[in-house]
Amino acid sequence: MAKDKFTNGYALIIGVSDNLIPSYALPTVARDAAALQKVLIHPRRCAYEPDNVRLLTGAEATGDGIRAGLSWLKAKIAADRSDNATAVLFYSGHGVQNEEDNSYYLLPYDLKRPIIDSLLRASDMAAEIEMVRPRRLLVILDCCHAGGMGIKGDNPVANEGLSNVAAPAEARSVVALMQGQGRAVLSSSTATESSYVRSDRKMSIFTYHLVEALTGHAQPDGSAEVLVSDLMGYVSRAVPRSAREEYSVSQTPVYQMSGENFPVALVLGGEGVTKGQPLPDPLRPPPATGPVINTGGGAYVGGSVTAGGDVNLGMTTIGGDQIKGSKYEMSGDFRGAVLNIESHLSNVTQSIMAAPAGDAVARADLNGLVAGLQAEIEALPAGRAAEAEALASRLARLTNALADGDADLVDIGGAALERAAASLGDARPAIPAVARQITAAIRGILGG
Repeated sequence: MAKDKFTNGYALIIGVSDNLIPSYALPTVARDAAALQKVLIHPRRCAYEPDNVRLLTGAEATGDGIRAGLSWLKAKIAADRSDNATAVLFYSGHGVQNEEDNSYYLLPYDLKRPIIDSLLRASDMAAEIEMVRPRRLLVILDCCHAGGMGIKGDNPVANEGLSNVAAPAEARSVVALMQGQGRAVLSSSTATESSYVRSDRKMSIFTYHLVEALTGHAQPDGSAEVLVSDLMGYVSRAVPRSAREEYSVSQTPVYQMSGENFPVALVLGGEGVTKGQPLPDPLRPPPATGPVINTGGGAYVGGSVTAGGDVNLGMTTIGGDQIKGSKYEMSGDFRGAVLNIESHLSNVTQSIMAAPAGDAVARADLNGLVAGLQAEIEALPAGRAAEAEALASRLARLTNALADGDADLVDIGGAALERAAASLGDARPAIPAVARQITAAIRGILGG
């Protein structure tokens, strides 16, 4: 009989998407962390109890916030009397290695210089969890984001004896500590590789396939549970394939296991996958939950509805504005600005991939930066839509100049992009920094 809840599962999801040092921001990380949280707590997906999953992103992911999150996770595990607790720790953000002692550190939101004084030692975080000895522990690290911290030789942490890398093998074994009945560590790439964003910029390649593995793609045989070995095996096969197909680059997840092979989630709420059943698409949100009502053919609205005008459900008459597909919560008159933004950004990746110069890695890095800028635009207040549209327009012109191989137009377009970005720095401080990185990356591709 299929279970309906993964009752003894606990997860702390950390996505350091923003930063007090704007050039270190990784706005796309927030999307990945939110997507993972949604799939874990959905009753028809992984079926974790919502109170057993905590998400820390943006300004919540400070050093103290992360420590408080670890204390919360420890308390949850300590209160579980089943002797069957499974703990998942997911971290997406920057990771650096101290070149002096080879220690591996994670970067919180509240960085300050000297940077080394505000870092979180990865082994200390693992030791916090091990104090209560969960029976099973899965640590997932996504720590080396393409286009995330400087451009080719312009790495801000290098001057402080730190190197921006994915967790190296020696750090991974320390993170896991490999105690208890089941331990596993999964990293998004090798220490010498980057972690890339999908070409549609909606999610990272790694998290996309991680969510796939958690929703039945790694367990197509009807199993009711996702086993950690199947999850890691699936991700380690799928990510390299997607990185090659999308960018012709190398990204190879690395994993370690010790002890028992343990479940980390339910498959489709414990029902498993039936033969011939279509599997969930990670880019589509899980279906809304709520009561099932047979209305005899009429309409049923299960959640709250706010309508600015008349709504007649019998004939779908809407007296106010109706907006579909926008990523903004809109009020006021935007005269199509949001649609223009989406139109501009839809052509950017094609222009990048069509560039006559530069290698595949450089293009993939640039696409990661563009994804970061897109995420920052989406986070702007609705009242700044006109400025956001101007920024997206200038980005499209700049990448068109790249596709044409026109270095002069790139210089002109880069300056225009940076001016447009500067006007939005008061609302989203990372926007000017990401725009400068984009300009520098494009110049680098053209050999400037």
